[in-house]
Amino acid sequence: MTTDVLIGAQVISDALGELTREIARSVVLVRGSMGSSGSGVIWDRPGLVITNHHVVPGPIAELTVAGGRRLKARVVRRAPALDLAALEVEGDPGQGAQVGDSDELHVGDLVIAVGNPMGERNAPSLGIVASAADDVLRLSITLRPGNSGGALVNAGGQVVGIPHMVTGNGLALAVASRRVREFLGGATGETEQDTLRWV
Repeated sequence: MTTDVLIGAQVISDALGELTREIARSVVLVRGSMGSSGSGVIWDRPGLVITNHHVVPGPIAELTVAGGRRLKARVVRRAPALDLAALEVEGDPGQGAQVGDSDELHVGDLVIAVGNPMGERNAPSLGIVASAADDVLRLSITLRPGNSGGALVNAGGQVVGIPHMVTGNGLALAVASRRVREFLGGATGETEQDTLRWV
């Protein structure tokens, strides 16, 4: 192996590590009032966290944010058909995410999911976009229970989706950031039915 190849690999590794750490500042651990748990993303509005509907089936939740602080939150909007919920946080949850345009994704684009699978905090998963961008993003990526509601970001560190279910070995779905913006604006609609296994 040539020195140039090794240097290039190290540069990529360092960049992925830095990107993951940056994303993690906007990802929180969410514990629902009915024993559920998963992840959430501090959105680009003060005091707002986005997660999946199935992560917070009740009206309130507890969030663990960067530094280990615990904050209370309440559900202020939900759309079960989209598997989305918006939380209003009591206190400052920290750095908001940069939200990108999911419609700009292309098949083969690199994506990283950061969440809290199986009790691990801010664990990254690397994958690619598997089909053309739509309301639901289809991904070639390995996700585990606890990734639900976390951040799916593009190579520029912008949130382009909210992972919410797995469809098979190494395949997963995420709600597109465009759909999240519509949800926050009051629009709702149908998406994939919950006949698949929740993450």
